[in-house]
Amino acid sequence: MSRKTLFVLLLLFTFCAEQLPPDYTGPKREVVIKPKMSVTDIGNTLKEKGIINSVLLFRVIAWFYNYDHRIKPGRYRFVPNSDPQLVLKMLTREIPAFLFVTIPEGATKEQIALILDENGICQQDSFFAAGSDTGLLRSLDIPFASAEGYLFPETYEFQTASDPKTIICRLVRQFHSTYETVKGKSRTTLTEPEVVILASIVEKEAQLPEEFPVIAGVFLNRLRRHIPLQSCATVQYILPEHKERLSLDDLKTPSPYNTYLHPGLPPAPICNPGRTALRAVLFPAQHDYLFFVAKGDGSHIFSKTPQEHASAMNRIHHR
Repeated sequence: MSRKTLFVLLLLFTFCAEQLPPDYTGPKREVVIKPKMSVTDIGNTLKEKGIINSVLLFRVIAWFYNYDHRIKPGRYRFVPNSDPQLVLKMLTREIPAFLFVTIPEGATKEQIALILDENGICQQDSFFAAGSDTGLLRSLDIPFASAEGYLFPETYEFQTASDPKTIICRLVRQFHSTYETVKGKSRTTLTEPEVVILASIVEKEAQLPEEFPVIAGVFLNRLRRHIPLQSCATVQYILPEHKERLSLDDLKTPSPYNTYLHPGLPPAPICNPGRTALRAVLFPAQHDYLFFVAKGDGSHIFSKTPQEHASAMNRIHHR
């Protein structure tokens, strides 16, 4: 019996035995396809979620059309009782698929572009170009040369092969919606762009949720007293590669983003801050701290004077 004849017989048998009419009005259901999952495991997962009605039919179609080794991992969304061949085309990205994609807090535009590219949402270069389109930025009320800072970190449902400008518009709209919610009755004297810039620095400096408003307070105290921010995060931003510890030469790197050399805020955000960082800048902790040093466990020692700060640094470096 030929391969084609076998396929047709199996197809007819399975369809008559198990296939149900699709219900495209039902809500979509999430399925996580992990790397190196077998076609059988994928079929079983889809069957358990009610997305397909026959694992056998799914496997036969995957085998016959050589979909087996082309399935892409990801967090997909499918309509219940879907056509298994349609599902396979989505899993192999032959046709657009719906995926959940998480953009983490503090991600840069480069990192976001890579995440979107890896998930087949849009091409990395196209996303870069769209994120620097002056007309698009103007229409979205972004006062910087790129959308950095306004690409709000969140878990989104995207469709593969999407238009990058549409993606950017969606991320920026989410930022504006969240910002208005978070801002509430904040009494900050900073403009929105200034809040975004400072929040991007706080996002990179803080790790513990309870320390975000404290660190924001430190930077605001320094701004009010016209003391350079001296944020290592702004120096990391201008270096070609991330370093675990900055050298004295690194701190002298010429750039308007180097807050060791230039007072005030840098000219634009250094990443895309999330809710916690934005809220910290809008509602900072009230204190007299002007310095902080990382303890190495995610927390910091905060100091009010240069002497206290020097002592804290000495304790950390001589453990």
